[in-house]
Amino acid sequence: MKKIGLVAGASFLAGAVFFALSFGFLQKGVNEEPILSPSVANAQSAEVPGAPGGFVEIVRKVKPAVVKVISESIVERRSLFGDDFFDQFFNVPRRQERRSGEGSGFFISADGYILTNNHVVKDAVKVKVFDIDKNEFTAKIIGSDPKTDLALLKVSEKNVPYIVMGDSNRVEVGEWVLAIGNPFGQDLTVTSGIISAKGRQLGLAQYEDFLQTDAAINMGNSGGPLINMAGEAIGINSTILTPSAGNIGIGFAIPTNMAKKVVADLKAKGKVVRGWFGIQIQDISESEAKDLDLRGAGVLVLRVEDNSPAQRAGLKRYDLIVAINGKEIKSAAGLQMEIANSAPGDEIDVTVYRNRDKKTFTVKVSEAPESSRERAVVQSKGLNLGMTLIENTPALARQYELKTAKGLVVENVEWNGVAARNGLKAGDVILAVNRNEIESVEEFLRLMGERRGGSVVMMLINRDGDEFFIRFSLPE
Repeated sequence: MKKIGLVAGASFLAGAVFFALSFGFLQKGVNEEPILSPSVANAQSAEVPGAPGGFVEIVRKVKPAVVKVISESIVERRSLFGDDFFDQFFNVPRRQERRSGEGSGFFISADGYILTNNHVVKDAVKVKVFDIDKNEFTAKIIGSDPKTDLALLKVSEKNVPYIVMGDSNRVEVGEWVLAIGNPFGQDLTVTSGIISAKGRQLGLAQYEDFLQTDAAINMGNSGGPLINMAGEAIGINSTILTPSAGNIGIGFAIPTNMAKKVVADLKAKGKVVRGWFGIQIQDISESEAKDLDLRGAGVLVLRVEDNSPAQRAGLKRYDLIVAINGKEIKSAAGLQMEIANSAPGDEIDVTVYRNRDKKTFTVKVSEAPESSRERAVVQSKGLNLGMTLIENTPALARQYELKTAKGLVVENVEWNGVAARNGLKAGDVILAVNRNEIESVEEFLRLMGERRGGSVVMMLINRDGDEFFIRFSLPE
C-alpha cells in the first residue's frame, strides 16, 4: 500500500518539486466592500448557471486577475560531510545559493494587492509576478502569516482587474468550483470540480478550516483562487492529499472568510493580531464526558494559564465548553478559531458545564502573546542583528514544542543578517549572554549594546533540548 502524504499545492521549485507543508486558518469577514473592476462586475452580473456550461464566461472574466508568482530565496548548502559540528569545528564557511520557486496568486483589489500562500514566498528576497499578458511586476511583501499560510503582496500598478472574495460560509458541499493557477509551471490552467467537504482539519497548523475539492490541484497551484459560479473567490488553493505528489482529487483551499481578517490586519498592522483566552483544550465525546462525570460532549478545559483572561473570568480545569456567545461549539479547533477571530478587548460569553451545572462566564479577550514581538536592534549603535525575538513563556514553549520556557525565542532570522552569519536559527532559544541569563528583549539589547563593534559575545543556546555556546561576533 502506498503511503498517502500531505503536500503543498504548492510552490514549484525550479528544477525540482518543492515539498512544503501548508497551513490553514480562521476569521470573520471584513465589512469593507470593494468597488468592482469592470471585468469582475460583469462576471458577477452575468447570468451563470450552476453547471459546467457556465464555466467559459466565468473563466473569461476572472482569469486576467490570476498571476504567476516567482520568488527568489537564499539557502545554505551543507558541506560534503553534511555535519554542522564538523563545519563549526573546522571553521568551514557556509555556502549559499539562490533558488527560485513558482506559485500562484490573484489580485484582490484594483490598487494592486495580491493574495497568495506564505509558503510560495517564504524567505524570499525578491518576488516577481506575471499577469495573463506576461507583464512583469516587482511585488513587495506587505506581510505574511505562517499560521494561516497566507501572504499579502502589492505591486505599484493601478486599476488592475481583480477577483472579489466571496462569503465562504455560504459554500455548500456539492456546488461547482474552478481552481485556477500555474500547476507545474503551466501558466493559467483551469480545472473544475465540486466542493467535496467543509471544515477539514489536517493537523498542519494552529488554525484550520479547509474547503475540500476534487478540482485538480497540483504543485504550482498554491495561492491561486478557488472560484464559485458567481465569479467570486471562495478559497485560496493550498494543499493536496496524495501518495505521489500528484493530484488524486483531494485538494484543500483556505476559506476566504478566514483570509479577510488576515488581509485587513496585514494591511493595517503588518501582522495578524489574534484573540487569546489562555486555556489548553481538548475535544471530548459524550461517552468520555460521562466517564469524567460531566454532562454531554464539548470541549474540555485541561489547563488555565495563570493571570490569563480565562482565569480572571473564572474558568477552571475540567469545565466543558459548549457554546460561545450562544453559538454551539462542536470542536476544539472550532473554539480555537472563534477565540482567534475575536479582537483584544472583546467580551465573549462562554457557556460551560461544570460537573452537571450549566454556567456562563464573560471573558475579556487579550492579545495572543505570540503576537507581541520586537525586532532585536542595538539602538545605541543602530545595528540590526537580523532576527526577531519573542520573550518565552510556558504557553509559547508548548505551542512551539520548545524544550524550555526560559529565555528569548528566535522567531525568524534574516537570510544574510548578523544572526544568520553567526549560526543562529529560527526556533533557537537564547538563554544567556556572557553568562548573564536573559529574560527580556530589553535586557538582551542592553547587553549587546554595551559591546563594541568587532567584539565577541558567548550566547548560551537551547536548540531542540540541547544546550551549547555560540560565539557571536558583532560586525565592526
